[in-house]
Amino acid sequence: MSRTREVDILIVGAGPTGLAAAIEAERHGLRVHIVDEKAQRGTHSKALVVHARTLEAYECMGVAAAVRAAGVPFAALNITTAAGTSPVRVDLRGLAWGDTRYPYWLSIPQYETERCLEEHLAAAGVEVAWRTGFVDLDDRGDHVEVRLRGPDGAEQSWRASWVIGCDGGRSRVREVAGLGFTGSSLEQTFILADAIGRPGLPEDEGAAVMAAAGVLFVVPMPEAGRWRLIAHLQGHPAGEPVTIDAAYLDRLVAERMGIEFGARDLQWTSQFVLKQGLAGRYRAGRVFIAGDAAHLHSPVGGQGLNTGAQDAHGLIWRLALHARGRPRHDALLDSYEAERRPVAEAMVRGTSRATRLITLRPGLLTAIRGRVARAALGLDRIQQKLGRGVGMLDLAISSSPIVIDGPSGASGPGRRLPDPCRGEARLSERLDGRRHSVLIFADDARGSALAGELAAAGIHVVRITRAEDPGSGWVDPEGTLQASLGGAKVVIVRPDRIVAATGSELDRRLIDVYARERVGVEPSAL
Repeated sequence: MSRTREVDILIVGAGPTGLAAAIEAERHGLRVHIVDEKAQRGTHSKALVVHARTLEAYECMGVAAAVRAAGVPFAALNITTAAGTSPVRVDLRGLAWGDTRYPYWLSIPQYETERCLEEHLAAAGVEVAWRTGFVDLDDRGDHVEVRLRGPDGAEQSWRASWVIGCDGGRSRVREVAGLGFTGSSLEQTFILADAIGRPGLPEDEGAAVMAAAGVLFVVPMPEAGRWRLIAHLQGHPAGEPVTIDAAYLDRLVAERMGIEFGARDLQWTSQFVLKQGLAGRYRAGRVFIAGDAAHLHSPVGGQGLNTGAQDAHGLIWRLALHARGRPRHDALLDSYEAERRPVAEAMVRGTSRATRLITLRPGLLTAIRGRVARAALGLDRIQQKLGRGVGMLDLAISSSPIVIDGPSGASGPGRRLPDPCRGEARLSERLDGRRHSVLIFADDARGSALAGELAAAGIHVVRITRAEDPGSGWVDPEGTLQASLGGAKVVIVRPDRIVAATGSELDRRLIDVYARERVGVEPSAL
């Protein structure tokens, strides 16, 4: 075995979650090593949708522009709720997306997302160690001893402060760490194919057809004329193979959409039975899991890759703060599971419910489903959920040891900070992307003095005023931002743009309580 090498973070798995974690680790100044047993980056399209909240996380990482350029935004979704009915067209661009720079679903093959992430990581000087597998680990309390097997078959010894398993649904890291996993099968067979064809749609619109033979999704891909077809095979025995070729796809589309698709140039096909599950825990000592290693769910809604990227974004800033602040207790690290596991649990539950609904066997219930779905889709509030809701902008942290509850409101503690725009600039651009930021709402000398005191203590401050241009601060002329935060005068914002606490008094007590009592560090470490 070769000499032992040392890093701050060792990441197992170089899919979208692992690559995002590695980018974040490097951005926060941590030494990182990322390995994958595969020979190279994936070439299959797999996950196809990146949502607004994930693009905001990618923006923090510095890779959002590259991902956006490699994809195509959905313009609309055309939903046929029953055979013989006209589709309901949902204009995704016309929804009330609100305060995001990314008001759309972005269609981008997973291999393109991974390319953008890996190229960004390489430009920062970090290369993925391909054909390098995880063997075992030993958590020694103050570090982790890790054994890897390199491309030549020889074992490598690594010493890491932290290990993150991003190694998929069959995670070896999860197994070795004893984190547990409860999974089940939805017993529904699906096929998918990426093919060139003519579905009778504009090239930036998608379709969902609820047919008697099973639901069919038609999703635009960035390549001109290429579409992702996803079809449920109603009543098909699990495990019985299907020959997915151009003729098969043409018959399937003709049966369910009544059109001649003309499939050709099939790039990728797959047949699978939907599975779902959730890890028992997300952390054991110095070992964490993220992405599919922590949660598996139906692809309905395209939440999987997005949840994994947000796992990575939420974990790494905690490890960076732990490294510089040396917390006096474990609340900071425990908060990762406390926050992210309920999000995944809700995703598993919600996508399972949606999948069971769209895969009902033909009969009275499907007829009722069609009528109810059509009526519901005609309601503005239901359509609006396809924007901010599916885009994951309204996710709320239900319970966390490092969030101090405050006045109720859409943007209170545990929720994403609003990101209003002024000209070409957004409030998020005033935040510190690596550390906590404190917003001070005040025009007077007292507010200026508090902002100066906090800045002198090494805390990043953004002063919010009603008056015109406060320099590096932000103007809230009508007070709408402050109102959305419950009228707060002091707001603590985490590096992941989540509001950690709000206070009604113009002093630093909230910052001291949050840092010392909740997180366990000195305020200057934030």
